[in-house]
Amino acid sequence: MSVTKNSLLALISVLLAVSLSGGSSLVLATGDETPLPQPEAYQQRLVDWIRSGENGFFHPAVVWKRLGPDGKSGSYAMHTTRDIPKGETLLVVPRSHTIDSFKTHSRCFTVARMLHEYEKGDDSFYEPYISYLFDDTSGGTSTGLLPGSWSPEGQDLLEYILGSHEPEGLEPRNYEQESVFEDCGSIFRAQNKEHPLEDEKLRQRAEDAYCFMISRSWADKMIPVLDMYNHRNGASKNVESTTVHYDDNDITAFALRDINAGEQLQNTYSECMDDDCKWGQMQYEYLTGSIFADYGFLELYPRRWELGPSNHDVIAEVDQDLQTGEKIFKWIFDKPSAETLQWISNHLERLQKIEDQVRQRVSNHGTTAKSTHHNIEHEMGSLLELYEGYVEILEMALEHKDDPIGVTHQQFSKILENARNEIDAHYDQNEYDEL
Repeated sequence: MSVTKNSLLALISVLLAVSLSGGSSLVLATGDETPLPQPEAYQQRLVDWIRSGENGFFHPAVVWKRLGPDGKSGSYAMHTTRDIPKGETLLVVPRSHTIDSFKTHSRCFTVARMLHEYEKGDDSFYEPYISYLFDDTSGGTSTGLLPGSWSPEGQDLLEYILGSHEPEGLEPRNYEQESVFEDCGSIFRAQNKEHPLEDEKLRQRAEDAYCFMISRSWADKMIPVLDMYNHRNGASKNVESTTVHYDDNDITAFALRDINAGEQLQNTYSECMDDDCKWGQMQYEYLTGSIFADYGFLELYPRRWELGPSNHDVIAEVDQDLQTGEKIFKWIFDKPSAETLQWISNHLERLQKIEDQVRQRVSNHGTTAKSTHHNIEHEMGSLLELYEGYVEILEMALEHKDDPIGVTHQQFSKILENARNEIDAHYDQNEYDEL
């Protein structure tokens, strides 16, 4: 393969990842190996489609596996079947395979493009990705994942857990999802501007596309397959990618560290060192409650919680040692005030008192919900995970109320400064910003 600007950019970004993660030698996977067969037809179509594009690449040792304890149940996630060294390319998504807004920087335009491609059916160039989003029910994506699109019963249960009737409830205090017809206008996708779209099936499809856009996009850009890596911060994070925001380069995902055979490949929504994550600043700004509101799941450890009334809130982090399972607690930037500790104590007492009711109502939700469009099983699991996660962090916060600050503003600024200095030391800054 000839060395193009795209492949050169991808190579530079991989070298950058290596320099930031310790300077080990660069290892590139060969593009001639045939990837392993995937367990589901829609996954295989996606792999074949990505590889069909110029520079398109899917790592030959990566395969989707079920996350259930028996390996036959649960959702799918990408895993590696062999050791992958730090810096090795995992995925290259050709720019031609992305769906964007044609430089209008309007997510409404991107949503309209997704719907237009769906209506083309098998004639769409993007059919493997579009059908994954809209059509597959076995292992593919699903509607109704975000709390803002849950069933009324699920949302009522969420309010009950969060204590939203309280003056200062738990986060997320705002998870309402704007309708596509509010954001993009009442005549979005209408035949003419005098008559809004009335067909309920078409309106729901537009809402689904908007939901996919909110939960899967990079600003106004949909990046197939890259958006299928699960989120995980901390030591488990092992995937990083080049920026998606320049229209003349492909998007390359690579191993952020050495990855052992059998590991799940996991990307980050808040710790990336680029503009998307404000060069790492979002690590302690985009917290567990916000991720729950925006994606509909309780992230795995580390979890970073905003605790306290709005004028006295603090950040509490709980992580888990991957080897021993030990939980590690830290106060981030500040310790709690007396008012915050009282808030923590009050909410913990409230949650402990309603435990039986929460579990019973969640169980009943699974047997009485009649909706065919909402994902009731997902709502049930997410509700219990959020409840248990809050009980854990509130208990630990009281147990560690006298601990010193675990990460100060100065320490965090130094961490970010050192990371940026490493970039400056190895590469011209303008060149890196273009990646």
